[in-house]
This record gives sequence, C-alpha cells and structure tokens, in this order.
Amino acid sequence: MNPFHDKISPGDRGSITTNNIELTESPSPSYIIETRGGRERDLAPGETSRVRDESTNPLMKSISTTSVTNVPEEEKDLPLGQAIRQYPKVVAYCLSLTIVVIGWGYALVIVGSIVAVEPFQHDYGELYKDKWIIPSLWVSLWSAAIPLGMAIGSVFAGWYQDRIGRIWSLRTGAIICAVGVAGIFFSYLPADIETMRALFFAGKTVQGIAIGILKVTAMTYISETAPTSLRASVMGLVPTGNLLGQLLGSIVVFLVNKAPNRTGYLVAFGSQWLLAVVPFILSVIIPESPAYLEERGQSDRALESSRKLYAPRVDALKVLEKVRASIAEEKEATSGATYLTCFQGVNTRRTMIVVMANLLPAMFGLDLIAKSSYFLQTIGMKSSTSLMILIGGIVAGTFANGVGLWVLSRVGRRKVTLISMSISTVLWIAVGISGIWRGPAVAYFTAGGCIAIIIVCGMGAWPAGYAIMGETSSLRLRAKTQGIGGVAQQGSSVLINFLLPLAYNPDAGNWGGKTGFIYVGLCALGVLLSWFFLPEMKGRSVMEIDHMFNIKLPARQFKKWRGDVESK
Repeated sequence: MNPFHDKISPGDRGSITTNNIELTESPSPSYIIETRGGRERDLAPGETSRVRDESTNPLMKSISTTSVTNVPEEEKDLPLGQAIRQYPKVVAYCLSLTIVVIGWGYALVIVGSIVAVEPFQHDYGELYKDKWIIPSLWVSLWSAAIPLGMAIGSVFAGWYQDRIGRIWSLRTGAIICAVGVAGIFFSYLPADIETMRALFFAGKTVQGIAIGILKVTAMTYISETAPTSLRASVMGLVPTGNLLGQLLGSIVVFLVNKAPNRTGYLVAFGSQWLLAVVPFILSVIIPESPAYLEERGQSDRALESSRKLYAPRVDALKVLEKVRASIAEEKEATSGATYLTCFQGVNTRRTMIVVMANLLPAMFGLDLIAKSSYFLQTIGMKSSTSLMILIGGIVAGTFANGVGLWVLSRVGRRKVTLISMSISTVLWIAVGISGIWRGPAVAYFTAGGCIAIIIVCGMGAWPAGYAIMGETSSLRLRAKTQGIGGVAQQGSSVLINFLLPLAYNPDAGNWGGKTGFIYVGLCALGVLLSWFFLPEMKGRSVMEIDHMFNIKLPARQFKKWRGDVESK
C-alpha cells in the first residue's frame, strides 16, 4: 500500500475519498483507516506523529490524494506532434536552452576556421614557403583549447549544479564566458607574437570552461524535465544547435575573410559576447528543475516549478509524483552520491554507456569535419571555396539532423547508431583511399565525403548519442554522470584536435586525404562497442530503465523486455 494513502491529520475534517481508499477521522486520538477490502485498522501512536508532520506540507497532502499505480498520460510514448502540443512550455524552454549549444558550435568554428582568414594568418602566423600559415603547434593548441576547457567545465558543472542549482549554474557559465571572450578579443594587443598566441589560447580555454558548464547544465536540465515521449527528440536538438552555431560561425568567418585588416576577425571575436548574454537572460526566465528541488527537499518550490513547466495541459502534481518515486527508489542505492558513486555497482555500466555515447561524435569525425575549411586548404582548395563548402555541409547536416529528430521518435537509438556508424566507416575508407593522389579533384571528393558523413550521422549516431546520454543515468546521478560524459567527450577532442594538425598540416605529416584512415578505425570501433554494449531504451520511463539495469539485463534484450514496474 502506498504510505501516502493511509494517513490523515487531525486538521482534516470529515472524510476524504481517493481513487481506492476512504480516510475517516475518528473523534478519539486514534486514527481509523478503511482499506480496499472494507477492513479497518488503527494507526499506531508513532504513525500519528508522522501523519501530523506530513499533513502540514501542502504538497504531501496533495500527493496523498493521487494514485501512483496508474501511469500518467504524460509518461506515455506519444507521437512527436501530439507530445509537442501537450508540452508546449517544456518544448519552449528546451528550445531556448539550445542557444547554449549554438554557442558551442559557433565557438568551435570561429577557432577552427579563423585560422583560414588571411588577416588573422598575417597577424598570428608566419611565412612558410612565401605563404602565411599558422604553425602546426599553435593550430593544435588552439584546436584543443575549447575541448580542454570544456572537460574542466564539465567536471565542475557536475558538482556545482548539484550544490547550487541548474539556474545558478547557467548564470555562472555565462559570466565566465564573457571573461573568456574578452581574453580572445584583446589578444591582438601584446607586441610579442608569442604572447598574442598564448593569450588567444588562454581566452579560448576559459571560454571552453564556460561552454562546458553551460552545456552540461543545459543537458541535465533537459533530461530532467523532458517527458519520455519528448526525451529523445529534445536531447537530439543538441547536435542541431551545434550545427546552427557552426553555420552562423561559418557565415561570419566567410564575410570577414576578405576584410583588409584585423577589423574583420575582431568582429567575429566580439560577436561571441552575445552568446554569454543570452544564457544569463535565460537563467532569469527559466524555472528551476523540479527534480533538483525535490532532491533538495524543497517540495513546495518543486511543485511550483512543475506547474510552470507542465500546467495547465498536464497534471503537474502527477509529473512531480513520478519524480518523487524515482528519487526515493534511487536514494537507497545512491545514498551520499559522489562522482565515485557513478562507478559503483550497476552505476558503473550506466556511466560507461554515457561515456560511450559522448565519444560517438569524435569517432565519426566531427572534430575534423568542423575544421574542414582549413583541412581542405591543406590539400589544395582555395580559402573562399573551402568556406563555401563548409557552409553547404553545415546546412546539409542541419536538415539531416532535423530528419534525425523524427527518425528517433520512430526508430530505436541502437539501430540508427549501428547503421550510421557502419556507413561512415565505408565513407571514410573512400576518403582515405582518395588521399593517395593529389589535386583539386581529390579535394572536392574529400569535401563530398565529409558532407556525406555529416548527413548520415546527423540522421543517426549524433542525435541518438545525445538521447542515450539523457536517459541512461539515474536521476540522482544525472548531473555528475553528464559531467563525466562531458569530460570523456572533450578529453577525446583534446587528443584528436591536438594530433590532427600534426597529421595533415603541410609543415608536419602532410597526410592530406589519408587522414580519413584514422576515422576508419574509430568508426569500426564505434560499431563494435554499440553492438555489444548499447541497450535500446526508446519509450522507457525512468523507473523501467532503472529496473532493467538493476536486474542486469543484457544490452540486446532491453528492447524485448516487458514488465509492469510502474504499478509495483
């Protein structure tokens, strides 16, 4: 019997009828309960004290009149269109948070493509065979700066947002971002070129820390507030936002490419301050996560926040009751949760799946594709042409990702991940083989391969990975698990972004298209890991996912498992 259904306080007069239970007050100090079978029993004195305490909390009184044995309508796996109509405010808040991810994509392209802008090359570079280039060491360091900062920010955010809340974490990230952009913008002032390069690196690292905080906080918030029917599609907006950011950044870089002096690239740097202002404004507008407030014992505020998110089309109290039930079930297994808890017992498997999902973009080649404008120049393509191709590829990827959101609402994450990573393996083989030759045709073929890969993975592994990140970890460990996943993702990017220029830069390995062979191995590894370890969690509630992990269900049996965990 639900413990909230069989208690009444002396302050409640008359009788209260719930779905299955009638509670009647006795005039004496004892309390009588009429159960389903019509039998009565007295509450013990110890129980009456608990009743008195609980009855003073309006949320507890409200929850006691609802039934947790029925799965609420909002938890059903609704079609995408119907789910959007049923949860308009949740969709609006989650869409607004993708601005954080837009900033991430924008920053990646600014640092990745600004090195292809001629005035920037003149100010920060050096002559190599009568041509201005950025030394490969600094290209590697700058490319690794944002991922390095994001790794630091992800770890910090996993701890910080559990201490101070999702909203204040957003606010803090916005402030740090403004500081980092200032370092980038004013890096041209020192007279010594090495100091200029170092200040630019420091500014990008600080900005990366801010983006790590903002990204992990946004993903935690979205995964906690989005219902089952919207969870995959909303989390799948992360790569969409990333691509939109890259598109905006590419357009800006293209426009400033022919500027005669540093004014052009300074405009590109300064525009990033907008990406610090917007998250700060959002932190004032968006309600705090009900799951965070409930975890902190602030039930009244949690109910108020839940109403702001779900009412009036959905019963906010029922949504919150499901959150309460999940948190209560998890508390026993994750008491005193720390980062170490994420690697204990069944949580180890869940954490490693999140880590694997975070590594998917690095495996299919996102880091190289994001820098394709400069990469294509190293194999013979003109600067303006490479920037146009980058913009075209991002537009194609954005549309593909839009299709991917619909695909995820229909097809499982495991299936689309396996298919898209397998196709990408074949495409990278073709790119690598083409690199054996040199010439304009090879550059265009390589560009076509990169665009094809971003389309394929934009519909598959990329959005699927974020859906997996948002549904795998337990509610109580979600912030910390997202932080660990962020460290894995950015740590891999640090390594890859540092090594890639050493492979393809003219003053280093000069591999050209043969760089694609690196991703043949990484994509094949992604296919193997997904086949053996990636479970199918489409359409599953938080409690169902918890149960399947608790009974140690093999990954390939998740899709077929059936059980009534909710009513139990």
